[in-house]
Amino acid sequence: MNSAASDTELFRMMSLREDHKAFQEIFNRYWDQLFQIALHKTKSPDLAQDLTQEVFISLWKYRHSIKIKAELSAYLITMVKYGFFKLAAQKEQQFEALNATDNTEPSHNLNGFSIMEFNELYDKIDTITDTLPPRCREIFLMKRNHEMSVEEIAKSFNISPSTVRNHLAKATGTFKEKLTEDIALASLLWILFN
Repeated sequence: MNSAASDTELFRMMSLREDHKAFQEIFNRYWDQLFQIALHKTKSPDLAQDLTQEVFISLWKYRHSIKIKAELSAYLITMVKYGFFKLAAQKEQQFEALNATDNTEPSHNLNGFSIMEFNELYDKIDTITDTLPPRCREIFLMKRNHEMSVEEIAKSFNISPSTVRNHLAKATGTFKEKLTEDIALASLLWILFN
């Protein structure tokens, strides 16, 4: 496999030609980064490993229905954050079921990683992102897609960290405004941006 191939080429080869080597190259490129993000979210190496594996399993399993509009890395990072959100929701459901007073058995039919649901969310995020002013959008994408710190973004634009924080606050405000009617998405917003 040509390790100089772009992410777009690799994803196309993986999805159209069932190319396992292309998938392996994507896995090799992004495993460490995604695992670190998952570890930051879960604070557990075991959960982080499970979450990262689930992302790659879903990537392969749903390769024909995944539509990546921007960067593959951004899509994968968002998948990790979405997976964490779903994991947290499942744990909450399990906790509630254990504490139920009617002695019902906890449901093992918990809502797992749904690529259709994720793609819908990803499309909404992209649509809202496109409405942001240009500089605000650039800063937001650097934070979301590349996991850059406020200081790193400030340095790359040669602006103050407070200006970066203002742009991120504006982006977050825009998302909150657009997602107010959807409580689940509003909850997910916090996880995606932190």
